[in-house]
Amino acid sequence: MVNYFELFNLPVQLPVDVISLTTHYQQLQRQYHPDNFAVATDSEKMAAVQKSATINDGYQILKNPIKAAEYYLSLQGFDVATENNIIHDADFLMEQFALRERLDSIENQANFQALDDFHKEIIEREKMVYNQLLQFIVKQDIVKQDWQSALNQIYKLRYLARLIEQIEKLQDKQFDL
Repeated sequence: MVNYFELFNLPVQLPVDVISLTTHYQQLQRQYHPDNFAVATDSEKMAAVQKSATINDGYQILKNPIKAAEYYLSLQGFDVATENNIIHDADFLMEQFALRERLDSIENQANFQALDDFHKEIIEREKMVYNQLLQFIVKQDIVKQDWQSALNQIYKLRYLARLIEQIEKLQDKQFDL
């Protein structure tokens, strides 16, 4: 398995330095651009295409804070891809239920200002959960890192990301009217 942090010459840490990531991404894309392999053998061309695909995949993962956090935890040996992972935080789940009810109410009222305000509120909530995640994993003393709590934050971020997607779909619909 390719380590995307190493691929982009980045330290294995969160948050990812997006400026450095983008700089290294652009350098690698230029290096493995198909035009550079126009006179290469078929196997060299195929290797370059595969490398370019790996570069693109790594960039897409590391530039997204949630995906980067999932990837980081996977490097620590945790299975974050399994959808069977559930949140055992009843308060958070009740909050999600209430937030979805609010979204339904806003949608039924077609209140676009309320929808925009709600979007901002959930973005801020997502940032708060992400910062909590960082607190659980970015410790100087590895013994104090709380991996289970970090995993729970990842699951919470997934819920919030799906809610944000729903809000943004509704925002897009307002322009279709």
